[in-house]
Amino acid sequence: MRGLWCLALVIGLEGSLTHPAMARLSALVLLVILMVTAGSSPCYDPRGQPRRCMPDFENAAFGRIPLVTNTCGSPPEDYCLQMGARDASQLCQRCDASDPQLHHNASFLTDFHSQEESTWWQSQSMAFGIQHPNSVNITLHLGKSYEITYVRLKFHTSRPESFAIYKRSHADGPWVPFQFYSASCEKTYGKQQRQFLRPGENEHVAFCTDEFSDISPLSGGNVAFSTLEGRPSAYNFDGSPTLQEWVTVTDLLISLNRLNTFGDDIFKDPKVLQSYYYAISDFSVGGRCKCNGHASECALDEVGRLQCVCQHNTAGTDCQHCQPFYQDRPWARGTAEAANECLPCNCSGRSEECFYDAELFRRTGHGGHCRNCRDNTAGPHCEQCQQNHYRWEQQGACQPCHCHPAGSLRLQCDSSGTCSCKANVTGWKCERCKDGYHSLSEGGCRPCACDPAGSVGTCDPNTGHCTCKERVEGHLCNRCQPGWFNLQPHNPTGCTSCFCYGHSAVCMAADGYEVTHIRSDFREGMEFLALGEAPNEWYIHVLQIFFPFPPTEKFLQNQRLSYGQPLTLLLRAEGNGSRAESGVFLHGVQLVLEGEGLEVTMSSSEGQAQDGKQAVTFRLHEAEEGTEPLLSAFSFQRLLSNLTALHLRVSHGPRPGGWLWAVQLTSARHGAGTRAGWVEECTCPPGYIGSFCESCAPGFKRDIPFGGPFVTCVPCTCNQHGDCEPLSGHCRCLHNTEGSSCERCSPGFYGNPFNGHPDDCKPCPCPGHSPCIQLPSSGEVVCTHCPPGQRGKRCELCDDGFFGDPLGQRGPMRPCIPCQCHGNVDLNAVGNCDSVSGRCLRCLYNTTGEQCQQCRPGFYGDALAPSPAGKCAPCNCNPDGSALGLEGCDPVTGQCHCLPHVLGRTCGQCQHGYYGLQRAVGCKSCECHPMGSQDSGCHAVTGQCSCQPGVTGLRCDRCQHGFFGFSARGCRACNCSPLGSISAQCHENSTCLCHPGFVGYKCDRCQANFFPDPPSSSCQPCPTCYGLVKDGVCPMPCRGGVELQPYAALPCPHVSPAGGAAQGEAAGGGSQHPALLLSFTLALSSHPGGLEPGMQAEAVLGAGQLQLERLRLWLNAPGALAMQLGQLQQEAELQQDRIRAFESDLVEIRADKQNLEDILRSLPEGCSK
Repeated sequence: MRGLWCLALVIGLEGSLTHPAMARLSALVLLVILMVTAGSSPCYDPRGQPRRCMPDFENAAFGRIPLVTNTCGSPPEDYCLQMGARDASQLCQRCDASDPQLHHNASFLTDFHSQEESTWWQSQSMAFGIQHPNSVNITLHLGKSYEITYVRLKFHTSRPESFAIYKRSHADGPWVPFQFYSASCEKTYGKQQRQFLRPGENEHVAFCTDEFSDISPLSGGNVAFSTLEGRPSAYNFDGSPTLQEWVTVTDLLISLNRLNTFGDDIFKDPKVLQSYYYAISDFSVGGRCKCNGHASECALDEVGRLQCVCQHNTAGTDCQHCQPFYQDRPWARGTAEAANECLPCNCSGRSEECFYDAELFRRTGHGGHCRNCRDNTAGPHCEQCQQNHYRWEQQGACQPCHCHPAGSLRLQCDSSGTCSCKANVTGWKCERCKDGYHSLSEGGCRPCACDPAGSVGTCDPNTGHCTCKERVEGHLCNRCQPGWFNLQPHNPTGCTSCFCYGHSAVCMAADGYEVTHIRSDFREGMEFLALGEAPNEWYIHVLQIFFPFPPTEKFLQNQRLSYGQPLTLLLRAEGNGSRAESGVFLHGVQLVLEGEGLEVTMSSSEGQAQDGKQAVTFRLHEAEEGTEPLLSAFSFQRLLSNLTALHLRVSHGPRPGGWLWAVQLTSARHGAGTRAGWVEECTCPPGYIGSFCESCAPGFKRDIPFGGPFVTCVPCTCNQHGDCEPLSGHCRCLHNTEGSSCERCSPGFYGNPFNGHPDDCKPCPCPGHSPCIQLPSSGEVVCTHCPPGQRGKRCELCDDGFFGDPLGQRGPMRPCIPCQCHGNVDLNAVGNCDSVSGRCLRCLYNTTGEQCQQCRPGFYGDALAPSPAGKCAPCNCNPDGSALGLEGCDPVTGQCHCLPHVLGRTCGQCQHGYYGLQRAVGCKSCECHPMGSQDSGCHAVTGQCSCQPGVTGLRCDRCQHGFFGFSARGCRACNCSPLGSISAQCHENSTCLCHPGFVGYKCDRCQANFFPDPPSSSCQPCPTCYGLVKDGVCPMPCRGGVELQPYAALPCPHVSPAGGAAQGEAAGGGSQHPALLLSFTLALSSHPGGLEPGMQAEAVLGAGQLQLERLRLWLNAPGALAMQLGQLQQEAELQQDRIRAFESDLVEIRADKQNLEDILRSLPEGCSK
């Protein structure tokens, strides 16, 4: 039924089955389907046996949008339908990619195809240059590999003249030609037309045919490409890997290379070109998802990629390999005859990993080779134990033998896990040496070689190391640790501590010492010594025995040579009678040792008495049991080195009383007898000597003076200039050195004593062998105690405040004497005088000179005066009045060098008749006028002369304003009327310059026909009518109807036709102006209420006439001429005064000329030019 369904699917392809090609395609498809299809059952039959299975046959292109390189509508364009006839009218339409109704994009290639409502993809027309050699490509990505049976294209236009189909078998593989269609195969593709292959030919070759390359039909033409047609192995598809690879496709490429035309395109008619284009309405690809017969379906994985749902223990996108643990036979494609499922590996349940082993498959028929077997198993199927492993039972896990590689003969054990051992080796795994042997190695075990004197027990069986006593070391415990010596079997620590008084830790057993015993039986001076009776215990104080020569002294003091040796006491217990009883013993005995500020108590166990005596032995060693407190070996030996007391503490037995019968102490002394190996011979460090490093070596001393042998020795700090006394440490200095360490040269010598050479200190090259030092930086020798007044590295210079040449380096020798500066220096200052010449350098009190014996420039006085106040004082010369180039003043009087016409000690004032002191110039002449000034002097600063009365000016050469008549008596006042005169200044004839309306010498009265006007302070003109009768009315001057006072009746002046006073009257009538003005004023003021206008005019006219008449009478009077002569005489006197003033000026000019000539003569040569 499935074959019939597939056949119906193929037959349902659009197109005519009567076409030969279509008939062959249908038959081939039916054959392939019958070959590769076994029905729609799953991958296992009803019995659960695997069988071949395949996904459903499908149109793999459906719904997948291809990629095209050219599509119409962008930009929008018109296209026309090809009618075939040249003159037939064409139906044209528009393609617009942006219009859903007018676009023809690539999605129409693989959408659902309907004959009634056809959709198609369309390229641009030939007008856009798509014709050969240009191509339009359509690429279809299937997403995974498919086994393709056919490819079908249905064209909406005529089929192309040439196009090709390419495929890729892998997503990243190359494009491989699949089929060529062309009416010009050889010309276009370089291939011969061919549609089948002969058996044996390469079936991986694309055919080229012109079967579908005709221009007709103009629309709806099909192209169906069968992938297996014309290939001989198509009938044995399952047995042809070549064809299986040939039909495997992941991507298809349709390359449209040349359009079919009627040839009318050569005319380039736009309508014609718009009718040629590519258009495909359906693109179908028939095939199955490739799963190699091991899956019935394909599905999307978690990342959206299409892959097979593999069965038969296969894996991969195409089920192309076996799962990791299913490698028992090689992978194979499922066929109709055999499912070829992948079989699991046989790993005996001890591994989940294996790989296919072709050689193993060849030999056994099972290629699954297990890896990473568990439980220490091995073999292709984990069926045996690994090398050097064993197991108790077949199904159990294998255990490692763990045979010791050095102790066993072989690494493989027997089934019980027991290993075969080498000689002197034992253990289940041959892992240890037998007792008495050690160091298991390839050669077996070696016997132990421990020194019995220094070891405890046997050696370590693994390393051979012996267990040493506390103070023993070495692999064989055959040597003492550093700081210990005398390895002895009876010593629990093995060795004795080096004492060496604490100065060395290196020693050895000394030669030349023999064993000796110090004994006493107390028979000297007394038969026996009774122990005191007490309730529980008795003491014996050995040092308190009163003998002439205490025998116990030999047990005290330095007993260090008895260290580690026994001290035996023989005690006798007291019986009931006077004799001792047998069998009576004392309880525990304690020995108390004292010395070096230390105390130690040693206990002894009870001892059985024999013959009434009990022997008690103490070993003098810090490690003895019952010794309290615990001391170090060094501290215990230190106590013995100065033993000061021995005490016994005895606990009595059943009877009180007892005697110390005898004492024996083992020690050593120099001799050749039995060697005393416990005596040390120390290797002393530098600074110590003696067998026990008890003394300081030469050149060394005790760090603490007079300290004992325990005190450290330090080098004598004598700097190789002598030795030191070992006990006190005092240096005995030589080589001209001194000091506690000979650290300095003796006085009068210099050098570096620390160099340690005999000639370190050399005589000082100083006067009188005085002391000196050598500078460390430069090595230069400098005297330090020069004679008074001398200094310098060799005392070659005089000290500050002294001068001379003590060594004669600059001439004859001159002793240093104090500076001779007459007390004009600061005795506390430095550098008062030159240390050689004695020239004073720091003179005070304004003094100078070789010995500060004179005042320095700019000062004067007595430099040798005893008091500073009476010494030199500053000149204080005025810089403006002092002569240039002559600084200072007379050193005795203090007189400064003054410029011409400058006076004073400091040149600060001008000579009489001079003023204006100026720098480099001096004073200028006052040039006072001989008549205008009172004398020739003037103000010292301003130059203002002292003027005569009424005279002014810097030189008194003119009258003051308001004065006239310059003469030797001064100037006289003008006395011009302040109301009538224009200015207070008058002419030289004393006449004033009057305002209009005023007349008189002083402008002190109104002229004729004018009257005074107090409100305006001026003279106002009388009415005009008065001028017409002035000649006849002089006796009746106008008075405004008021009578003038008698003193106002003055002569009337002669009035000129212009209304003013005549010139001659003006010159001589000056004295009348005040009277006239006064008369006017009194007349008007006598009438406070004023006058009527008519009366006022009449009064003024009358007054004018009166004055005119009086003036005429005055001129005719005899005294008028005399007045004129008086005025002339005054003018002559004024001229004489002017002549005298001129003569005085001439005298001064001559004097100035003489002064100028003197100045010119005093100037240096060349300056006058």
